[in-house]
Amino acid sequence: MRGKVLTIGLLLLVSALYFEGAEAKTTLTIWHSIGPNELLPFEDLIEEFMIDNPDIDIVLEQRADMENVLKVAIPSNTGPDLFFWAHDWTGKMAESGLLMSIDEFINQSYLDKFTEAAKDAFSYGGHYYGVPYAAETTALIYNKKLVNKAPESFDEMEKVTKEYRSKGMYGIATNPIEPYYLSAWMHAFGGYMFDDNTKKDGLTLKATVDGTKFFYERIYPYMAKTDDYNAQISVFRDGRAPFLIDGPWSIPDTTAAGIDVGVIPIPYINMGGKKYYPMPYSGVKGIYLTRNVRDKDTAWRFMEWFSTSTDVAKTLALRNGYIPVLKDVVEDPQIKNNPVLYGFAQALDYAMPMPKSPEMGAVWDPVRGAALDIMSGKLGVEEALKRAHQEIMST
Repeated sequence: MRGKVLTIGLLLLVSALYFEGAEAKTTLTIWHSIGPNELLPFEDLIEEFMIDNPDIDIVLEQRADMENVLKVAIPSNTGPDLFFWAHDWTGKMAESGLLMSIDEFINQSYLDKFTEAAKDAFSYGGHYYGVPYAAETTALIYNKKLVNKAPESFDEMEKVTKEYRSKGMYGIATNPIEPYYLSAWMHAFGGYMFDDNTKKDGLTLKATVDGTKFFYERIYPYMAKTDDYNAQISVFRDGRAPFLIDGPWSIPDTTAAGIDVGVIPIPYINMGGKKYYPMPYSGVKGIYLTRNVRDKDTAWRFMEWFSTSTDVAKTLALRNGYIPVLKDVVEDPQIKNNPVLYGFAQALDYAMPMPKSPEMGAVWDPVRGAALDIMSGKLGVEEALKRAHQEIMST
């Protein structure tokens, strides 16, 4: 009888210890808006993390209309611990009091692991609110069947665009109205669309005007005359243009269409014996820490792992086509030997991070309107940008 009592006692003790351990497990909720195909690698990687960290449960939850949902959920203390999004939300989310800083975890050793484009992507007002894990920008994508050798300069590229246009085809395709795409040319000669430091636009600067004119005078004439992005992409995917300026998101459908592509940074412009590099906006994908976080230290364990794991970076690059931002991964043989991934990674060296200030929100629509006025011939470049500037200033 005594032995039976001891056995029951041991079972109760083991059960108590088991449930005590179960109660000590920390759950982190992460919201995202990632598509189903792109999400699979995330789920696989997070499963591996939970196996290696049995004291942590990660719950991934998809949300549509992410910004508005976060603005309602976080103040009511029903938001997530973390969420995935690009760096350009840092300013408005921080100023709205929806984020929690991670300054105590960030040091130079950590930052030095990343490329320049990603290091300070999630800093704002002297504080860090998130960590990077990948990036995106636009680059020159070329059809290897139509282009024997990647152009080294804009002059070489332009020669090819003229050649194909003279044959009744198009020379190049890109989005002619979206500010994200126009940014490369606005920045090429030292101009800018918006400055995060002064929180003012630079649309009336001569350099910005000159860069915008360059696009509409030297590139747009060789494009299909449509402002429809999908129609522009179709021109390239149908083999009717040798060049496309776009981001990594366009590659899967393009290769599925049977186009063998190469990718390089947009070639430099040689003017007056000086090289000018088109500098498109770059976006950095990352993980934000919200004010609703229940266990900050545990959340950081996941953030640090996801942002600095070479396995994570390589998996997302090779399976999703994401541009890695870890220096070691950019130079990894598997990435360097992948011409598409490495081409976009090199393009990041010439990219300019999208502004993070909330005031940038007032810039997109006026610039888009200016582009439409220029394309329609309603206004010249200088006049259109001046009107866009006035519209921004009046908001």
